[in-house]
Amino acid sequence: MLQVQSLSEFESPATGDRATVALINSCPIYCDKTQLNNETQQFTSYIRDWKDITITLDMLATRETSRTIGAGDLFLPVEDSTLKKLVSILRDKGVIETLRATSMEEPENVGKAFHWLATKIITTMDYVESKLLACEGLVSIDSSSVPDIAATQDWKTALVRCLAWHPHCSRLALASRDDRIRIFSPEMKGIATLRHAAQKSVCSMSWRPNAGRELAAACWCGVLIWTIELGAASNSLSHAVLLRQRNHAPVTSVSWNPQGNLLVSCSPNDSSMIVWDVASETGVPLKRIGGGGICFSKWSLNGDKLFAASCRTVFRLWDTGIGNSWSAEKWSVPNGRVAAACFGPKTLLFTSTDDSASLFSVALKDNIFNIKQKISSDDFKTAVPLINLSRVSFTNNNDDDEVIVGGRVLSMDWDPSGSYLAILFQESPLVAIFKTIVTSSFLTELIPGCLVKGFPKEIPNCLQFHQSIDSNKMIACLTIAWSSGRIQQFPIVENI
Repeated sequence: MLQVQSLSEFESPATGDRATVALINSCPIYCDKTQLNNETQQFTSYIRDWKDITITLDMLATRETSRTIGAGDLFLPVEDSTLKKLVSILRDKGVIETLRATSMEEPENVGKAFHWLATKIITTMDYVESKLLACEGLVSIDSSSVPDIAATQDWKTALVRCLAWHPHCSRLALASRDDRIRIFSPEMKGIATLRHAAQKSVCSMSWRPNAGRELAAACWCGVLIWTIELGAASNSLSHAVLLRQRNHAPVTSVSWNPQGNLLVSCSPNDSSMIVWDVASETGVPLKRIGGGGICFSKWSLNGDKLFAASCRTVFRLWDTGIGNSWSAEKWSVPNGRVAAACFGPKTLLFTSTDDSASLFSVALKDNIFNIKQKISSDDFKTAVPLINLSRVSFTNNNDDDEVIVGGRVLSMDWDPSGSYLAILFQESPLVAIFKTIVTSSFLTELIPGCLVKGFPKEIPNCLQFHQSIDSNKMIACLTIAWSSGRIQQFPIVENI
């Protein structure tokens, strides 16, 4: 019988003005603000290119100026005839969208009989669709509900709302509260700033693998695909394409598959995920009945599995193997919905929104979700509980300060090597880091690493591991955006 751990097995973090700055040979390193930029510190050699990134209130802009020139703005509009416009829609988007466009034209332009027929067909389809959504219990939400789904602590006040590392190079994208995206890279002299009128409530970003300059951003009205010019004084040359589908907004998750040829987006207002053909700006819905809208999705490391979390207890694991038609297994969590999930080596980790939830591990081989079945070390066909995530408080003997870790999980990330796992909680100023070991039978062992604390009054807003590490001794490096706007690079080093 596997023993379920708890967060109480962590060592109490240091108190006072010192923050956790590194984990070296399994020992947490602390320092205060005056020591943070001291080049003699042991950890600074690993993060020299990144340690000074900060987003301040002065950098945030007003919404009125949050716009950049898109590709369509560079050309004057041309008025096509109604027939030519409908033929173009039929060729690009199919019969249904052509009928919808026809119903919106003036009857005289398309013929009264054709306009009447198109209007009746679209009205009937909309009525049937509304009844189906009502049967599924799909509740319509707007962009004001994004904070309940976003993997960000204190969404409304956070200076940095989400971040994304490029999978193949040292390139970091930060989405800030002013609806701008800023790109940082050691090889860049300045900061590329991306602005667009549709770029609002960005809560997820994904760099396209095998393409160094393409970034997808989940926005309140659709998906923005940025092509970014990273040279000096070239921000105005960056341009974006807006992908949108009816009833697919706000978009709360975007993710490229590891091969970089498929982009999946999710919306809590849509029970279908959309698989986008970015080149043609068209999307194919992946629809399954039950579970309501989709909050987020995650690809496995090799792209043969796709995890989709609904707004209810239901979640699905899609088999996307090459040569086979896509199929999905429907599972559910005991309470709430899936709050966070991530893939590692042949393993899926996930947890629910329940405050006393556990972190589960699923081996990606003939899996059956059954938490009531007794777990043995030889059984990898069930979801195995690894950690009890109930709240734990730590106090210091010298004072009455108390710090809490645990409860509902907002986000978690597994580093690309499968060696370390980071967990961000909804109501905790600490980030929990575990050392992970995946056995030959695909069972995952977790060893408490350390609790990362910031400077006084700082709370962690969002996090992600670097996807590309150059150092031989640095096993992983975790990026944490703190409420002060400080972007911390937290190196994890072994064997020095």
